[in-house]
Amino acid sequence: MTARSPERLRALFHRFGRVEAMELASPLYAELAYAVSESPDLLALAAQTRPHQPPPNMLFGAAQYLLLRGVTHPLAAHYPIVSGKPRPMAPAAADFRDFCRTHAGEVAELVRTRRTQTNVVRRCTCLVPAFSVVSREAQGRPLHLIDLGASAGLNLNFDRYGIRYTHGGREVLRWGDAGAVVQLEAELRGDGLPELKRHIAVGGRVGVDLDPIDALDPEALLWLRALIWPEHVERHQRLVDAAEELRTHPVRLFGGDAVETLPQLLAEAPKDEALTVYTTVALYQFPRTARERMETVLIDASRSREVWRVALEGESADIMELTLTRYRDGSAAPSELLARASPHGWWLEWAAS
Repeated sequence: MTARSPERLRALFHRFGRVEAMELASPLYAELAYAVSESPDLLALAAQTRPHQPPPNMLFGAAQYLLLRGVTHPLAAHYPIVSGKPRPMAPAAADFRDFCRTHAGEVAELVRTRRTQTNVVRRCTCLVPAFSVVSREAQGRPLHLIDLGASAGLNLNFDRYGIRYTHGGREVLRWGDAGAVVQLEAELRGDGLPELKRHIAVGGRVGVDLDPIDALDPEALLWLRALIWPEHVERHQRLVDAAEELRTHPVRLFGGDAVETLPQLLAEAPKDEALTVYTTVALYQFPRTARERMETVLIDASRSREVWRVALEGESADIMELTLTRYRDGSAAPSELLARASPHGWWLEWAAS
């Protein structure tokens, strides 16, 4: 089966509905994924998604984007952020089919030209424990952060948010500014407990993306919001608040191929800052050759200075692995598994000793 054949897409939407939508608490997308898998014309729309982009997210994001822009249709009743009301206890599949057929041209244009550039701010709940490890190993030197696949760069401001960690419904750890506008929360599973560094010094904050998003641009922010799953209403305000944080604390964003840009970004980093490259659920968009090239670039850079790479990535869409790779003297140590985590930062199970 080819990557965009009807059989491959049907299987992809089936799995999305059974696994990803259920794991990420979206009954609506579970229903719609099955409906798409049974509809040749909807599969044909999804097939127009760009290479290395997930067709379910793109198709569903395109529909929600049009609704957020004000397109009037009965489908809007199933999106609380659009209707302002709880979702009705009624099937949505027929409305979704009609919406996509009515607006097929606009939907096709979006899936052909856009990318899944989600900036899930809650993933900072996973980054903080990893950055704490790096900060201790760097003996408190400021981290020089390079976010590959940065989207709008919202997670580069991780230290300007407040984070609360719970276990069994009880708060066990708190990090950051309890008075910050952006407040995040994650559940700690298992018996492990990350050792959070109270203050993580940050020097440079640099992000690179093929199509960096200006989160202060209302239209660009609307696309980010369109990629939020319908039941996750609270994420819209958190995204808006994190975008507003960029107004007073901007970060450097570069457009271009992340791996091709990386050597220059590494070379420009001040010598007294700890080079920390990271990705959060982004590598699935990198071709295999690009991932291999990234490894080579990091090894080469480590001949003159130490480099750390933090990754929240995984082969499965419902569970990620938070890993730390250390590069020294022209070689890479085996990656250390720090934790297993939700792809949206809802929970993490600490595994490091």
